[in-house]
Amino acid sequence: MKPDYYTGKTMVARYEQVQCFTRTEIDRRIAAVREVMAEEGVDLLLILEGDWEGYSQWLIGSKTTDLILVPMEGALTAVYGMHLIGKDEAYDRTVRQEREILPQPVPAIHPDIRNVRGFDGYEMARLLKKYGSFVIGFIHLETMRADLRDYLKEIVPDAEYKDITLSIDPVKVTKSPEEMELIRNSVTLHEKVAAALPAIIRPGRTMQQVNAETRYLCHELGSGGAVCLNFAIQFGDDDEGPLMHHSGMVPYPERALRKGDRIFMLLESNGIGGHFTALGRNYCLGEPKAEIVKFWELALKMQDFAAERLKPGVTVKEIFDANVAYIHSLGYETNRQNYLHSLGYVFGERPYLHDISETIPLRENMVYLNHPHVRIDRGADTGKSFYDDLYAIDTYLVTKEGGVRQNKVPRELIVIE
Repeated sequence: MKPDYYTGKTMVARYEQVQCFTRTEIDRRIAAVREVMAEEGVDLLLILEGDWEGYSQWLIGSKTTDLILVPMEGALTAVYGMHLIGKDEAYDRTVRQEREILPQPVPAIHPDIRNVRGFDGYEMARLLKKYGSFVIGFIHLETMRADLRDYLKEIVPDAEYKDITLSIDPVKVTKSPEEMELIRNSVTLHEKVAAALPAIIRPGRTMQQVNAETRYLCHELGSGGAVCLNFAIQFGDDDEGPLMHHSGMVPYPERALRKGDRIFMLLESNGIGGHFTALGRNYCLGEPKAEIVKFWELALKMQDFAAERLKPGVTVKEIFDANVAYIHSLGYETNRQNYLHSLGYVFGERPYLHDISETIPLRENMVYLNHPHVRIDRGADTGKSFYDDLYAIDTYLVTKEGGVRQNKVPRELIVIE
C-alpha cells in the first residue's frame, strides 16, 4: 500500500477515521456478503444491530445505522432512525446530517450506498418481488424489535426468515491486505504507548493519573471512541496478597504507587481506520517476586501453546480444551474466560470462546487476541475476586504455520527502577 494511503482521508469522530479503505475494498466486502447470501438461498439481507461485531462500519463505513438493507444487486440502503413508514405515507427520507441524527452518519462513501431516514418495508417488498420469492436473511435476527416483527409480518406475511450471521462472521473476520495495513497501524500505536509507560508509571502517582495519561496518549496517536480500553486492570503489591482487579475507567483508591507494586496495563484500542488490536504487560516498580516470575513464565507457555494451534481448520474450542489439559498437566489451574476472539472494527468478533461460534473453523488471515491465564495460588486469600492470575495480551495473525505475534514488545515483566 502506498505510504500516502491516509492522506486526505475524511476524519470522523475526532481520531476515528472510519473511511480508510478504497472503492476496491468496499466492493470486495459487498461481493463477499452477496456470495454468502447466494449460498444460503437468501434474496435480501437485513443487518440488525450493525454496531455489534462492527458489521455496519465494515460494510458501509458508518457505525450509527439502525438497519442496513442489502439486496442481491443494486444499491445498499443504510437506515437512520427506525420510523416504520406506513403504506402510502408521505415521509421525507432525506438524512439531515446537520441536525437530525446524533451521532451523525458519515457521508455515503460509495455510489451503491444510500443513506435514508426511516425504514420502508413496502419498498423492500417490491424488491423481493423481483426475485420471485420471499427469503429474508438477517444478521442478528435475535435482536429484532417487536414493532419491526409485526410490521414485516403485515407486509410480507409469507416470507421465510433465515439468520445467516454465523455464515458471514468468518468471511468478515478474514482480513484483506488493506485491513491488515490498518491493523499494523494499530499495532504500532500500542508499541509506542507501551514504550512510554515506564515514564508514566512511577512512585507517587495514583492509578487515576496513570490511566488518564495513558488514554490521552492513545488518543493523541490516533485511537478514538468510547470503547477504547487503555487502563490498568490490576495493581498492588504481591507481598500483600491478590492485586486489585478493575475493568474500565473506574475510580481507584487514591493510594499512591510505591516500590514493590506491580501494575498490569491493558491497551486495547483502535488506530487510524478504526481497526482494534490489543497489548497487555506487567510493569513492576522494582524487581518482581520470584513466584510472580514463575507464574509469568507459565502464562507465556500457555500463550505459546495456543499460538502454535492458531491454524486454518482448527477451532478456538479445540485450542481452549487442549490448553486447559496442558496447564493441568503442569500442575496448575487457569481462569476459563474468553481469551481467544478476533479483532476488527470491534474487539469481540466471532468466532470466539464460550459462544455458539466457537466451533467455526479458523481461516488464514484472521486476527486474534490471545491471552490465556494461569491462576496464582494465593491459598485461601483470593481478595475480592474469585481468583488471581497472570497473563500476557498479544495480537496474533492466523497462518498455516500457526499464530504469528504482531507486535515487537518483549514478552517479559517490565521492571521500572
